[in-house]
Amino acid sequence: MNRKVRLGVIGLGPRGVYIAQLYARHPDCEIVALCDRVGPTVEQAAVALKSSANRYTDFERMIREEKPDAVLIASPPDEQVDIACYAMEQGVHVTTEVPAAYTMEQCWKLVRTVEKTGAKYQLSEQTRYWGFIDEWRRMAERGDFGQILFAEGEYFHYGEWDYYIDPQTGERFYGNALPPEGREVEATWRNKRFYNPIYYLPHTLSPLLKITGGRVTKVSCMGTRPRSYYVDNYEARDIEVALMHTSTDTVLRVAAGFTSPHGPRKETGFHWYQVKGTEQTAEWARTENDSPRLWTAADRQWREMDWSTNVRDVSDFIKASGHGSSDGWPVVNFLRAIREDKPIDMDVYKAVETAAPAILAAESSNRGGILLEVPDFRKKAPDHE
Repeated sequence: MNRKVRLGVIGLGPRGVYIAQLYARHPDCEIVALCDRVGPTVEQAAVALKSSANRYTDFERMIREEKPDAVLIASPPDEQVDIACYAMEQGVHVTTEVPAAYTMEQCWKLVRTVEKTGAKYQLSEQTRYWGFIDEWRRMAERGDFGQILFAEGEYFHYGEWDYYIDPQTGERFYGNALPPEGREVEATWRNKRFYNPIYYLPHTLSPLLKITGGRVTKVSCMGTRPRSYYVDNYEARDIEVALMHTSTDTVLRVAAGFTSPHGPRKETGFHWYQVKGTEQTAEWARTENDSPRLWTAADRQWREMDWSTNVRDVSDFIKASGHGSSDGWPVVNFLRAIREDKPIDMDVYKAVETAAPAILAAESSNRGGILLEVPDFRKKAPDHE
């Protein structure tokens, strides 16, 4: 493809507009259509993007009329799979936001549709592109860690998020800000899904699997008992912790929580990782006053390392993007895959291999921590028709 990728954007909340701005700045992309079911939100997004793209409140109509090459889907995650599959059935390439799916049926539907249509699908998971994650991956490939026995990650993100939205005006209500009495509002996906914070573990699991290889085969999860959070009719587990076993015989511990404040480190926000092998252990810094560290069996001591989120010798476009210079990677990778007909890095299999363990971890937590098996999505999908 010699021309620019014609992109439609579906879902124009704060995250959708931010990512759309990245695509709008890329020289290989042209945003041709904006879509959100809330009309005023579309207009507000057009102003923020300084865009004259055509505007829609119906994504099917947008795809039929505009015939874009690709769509960025940043709508509520529990709606993304149906939209993505419709688009791919129309011959449109798709990138969605984390997490890829919220049910096992959605995971299989996504896989089946990609296999059937041949459309390119990308999960826009960005933390796997941090510089230190790539360095740890290279260390694993060289055998520096020896056998990786254990790896862990945490995502404790405390924020005054939007828990309600007015579907008529698009106004969002954050944190303790309750809608006025009598105002008809809807619960946002965060309100509905953060009862189980472990649903949002793909941002943590994706980098770990990039380092260790393989996939999660079994998962068990427990969480603190639900408590009232923000409003009386919304209860959330404070923290959930999943233990997983992988096909490479590594044990993973992944924790997530959204209701309690924790001190972040600037580059990685609320993310923390560790990889422990028979020969070396690598650990990311926990605070601003801490440094990444490496322990080796050879000298039996910790050494401070200069690892960072940045990747050397990359474009200014990536360097200027958010989340520690990681947000630009999915944009560049997706556009290049379409223009040059190259494979997707974070493809549908890797996407569901982060989503399915989260889905089953939430089920395990709700059932007292039972052990559940994770299917292999690279085998023939079962018939769910």
